[in-house]
Amino acid sequence: MRKRICVIMGEADCEYAREIVPAICKAAWSYDYDVVMFSNYGAYDKSLMLYTDGEKTVIRIPDFQSFEGIIVEESIFNLEGMERETYERLSEYAQGVPIVYLKSEYGGVYSVLDNDRLAIRTITEHFIETHHFTRICHFAGRVELDDAHERERGYRDAMADAKIPVTDNMVFWGDYWFGKAAEALDHFLAGGDVYPEAIVCANDFCAAAMTEELIRRGKRVPEDVCVSGYDGMDDSRMLDVPLTTARTKKEDMARMAVETIRKVRHGDSVPRIQRTRERPEILFRDSCGCGTYDRIEGMYRKFRYQEYHSYGLDMAAALDSGYHIAFQQEEIFTLADNYFRYNRAEVGYICLCEDAFSVKNRDVDKISDYTDRMVLKRIFYFDQSRNYDSPETVFDRTDILPAEYFDTEKPGLYFVYSIHSLNHCYGYMVLTYGEGNWVNKYTQIFVSSMGNAIDDYNVRSEYMDMDEIRRLYLIDELTELYNRRGYEQNRQTMIDRAKRRKMELILVNIDMDGLKYINDHFGHPEGDYGIRAVADAIFACIDPDVEVASRIGGDEFAAILLENERGTREADFAEAFDRALRECNERAGKPYEIHASCGMCKVENLSGDIQRYVNRADEIMYINKRKYKQMHPLMVR
Repeated sequence: MRKRICVIMGEADCEYAREIVPAICKAAWSYDYDVVMFSNYGAYDKSLMLYTDGEKTVIRIPDFQSFEGIIVEESIFNLEGMERETYERLSEYAQGVPIVYLKSEYGGVYSVLDNDRLAIRTITEHFIETHHFTRICHFAGRVELDDAHERERGYRDAMADAKIPVTDNMVFWGDYWFGKAAEALDHFLAGGDVYPEAIVCANDFCAAAMTEELIRRGKRVPEDVCVSGYDGMDDSRMLDVPLTTARTKKEDMARMAVETIRKVRHGDSVPRIQRTRERPEILFRDSCGCGTYDRIEGMYRKFRYQEYHSYGLDMAAALDSGYHIAFQQEEIFTLADNYFRYNRAEVGYICLCEDAFSVKNRDVDKISDYTDRMVLKRIFYFDQSRNYDSPETVFDRTDILPAEYFDTEKPGLYFVYSIHSLNHCYGYMVLTYGEGNWVNKYTQIFVSSMGNAIDDYNVRSEYMDMDEIRRLYLIDELTELYNRRGYEQNRQTMIDRAKRRKMELILVNIDMDGLKYINDHFGHPEGDYGIRAVADAIFACIDPDVEVASRIGGDEFAAILLENERGTREADFAEAFDRALRECNERAGKPYEIHASCGMCKVENLSGDIQRYVNRADEIMYINKRKYKQMHPLMVR
């Protein structure tokens, strides 16, 4: 197996990760290393501590000893306590493996530090020397992170050189994220209502939030208060007030981290702490009044950015709703396959714990752990022409995936996300992406919903007869065909399957003729008999393994057929259905005729609007119904 580097980093969908991770890959791939990235999402509701615990479990998946080295970027974990837990776990389980922290210092590990201090110092000096400001505050990062202190020192260096005193209310320690701006501004205003002339923020996220908060309070940026950020992300120029910010080259930090791992493995001496030498670039824009930005370009880039991050979010509610009617294990994964493409991943591997569907037997203190043996349950593909695979391969969790899936011509990047519900661990998903695509916000929804679906299944199966619940929910009691819910669920599955196998579908709408006549003249039990007879005739004419029949209303039925190689499925069904009803009438000897009008329409574009084909089948059915009514006026009135 090709040697691998482990990367541990949160919020892989954020722009910073989209810059640093490809830089790590570029350096690692030059030495033929695979990169396996263990990532998670933040906890945006502090009350969901069990969800936070579940997201943290991603660091329990890997066997650190199996990696050539480990790179950690903790500044975007956004999970309380994860920095400490990660370091403690690495200290216990990664002994002897080179560990490189980016932008942080810890005892016993290697550190590659960015030139944060100089960047923040330079921006602060700009406000002092160019704008002649003295009321300059610093919106700092997370107090427990080394790089946040480096940035705060840069601010203090510039203020000290200018002999401007820094009081307690001029520095606020935040969280590198969007949620602390109001609290920070209140801190700066403590003891008075005089606003700072400038606020030097520890990163672009804080700066964006601060700009919005100032505007919300009626202040203009930069006319009343100037704001600056750090990191130089694309987000910073897409805001209503584009940010003055600074950036350093991520390639230097990534290359130094990979080189450190390689040198340590070769027995070379490497300094415990290294710092990039690249001087930060200051990007002057509207938020300090010293630069301008093409707003037309900015609007276009903002639109593209929002489009990327919102891709698939409109399907999230449908995915979650679909899981509520997944009463069998197979239905969970079939539904997941239907919605997988919105991750934009080229391939997705669903790896479940051996006891994922019997987790109630797991010890309470082990619910946040993964089994030593995992099951590769499903392989999904973005390419809709490829059907999913169900390997059911059992493998050691230390391998992440069965070895053959790492046996590729070139080294790759593999994203790993925990599949959990709160702190109940059920497995993980491994994603690989083609060029130009990346994890997005939908990925969080996808893995979270799957974990919840498995959890719901386990709870329901413990207290209910799942087969009976499924039957009551999806099956029509009178006819034993699918009901409308069952029809809609199976229709989408058949559409996706037909796309992959390049098969054609035929939609069939059927309406029983004369039900009211039968009910009025012979009683409702006879009407029910007629409904069952039509249902039996439909079912006798389909292949239940690959085709679907349903009763979608009182006397309304629908079926979905697969076209055959001869292209005669529509005619074959019509003939068989007509024959089945004639034979039923001959056998029954009822004083009325059981008949149903049928309309069929071949789906010409499986990716188009399916409803128009349903409507066309309806039109044909009503044409046939009118013809029958003309021939049997008493029967159908």
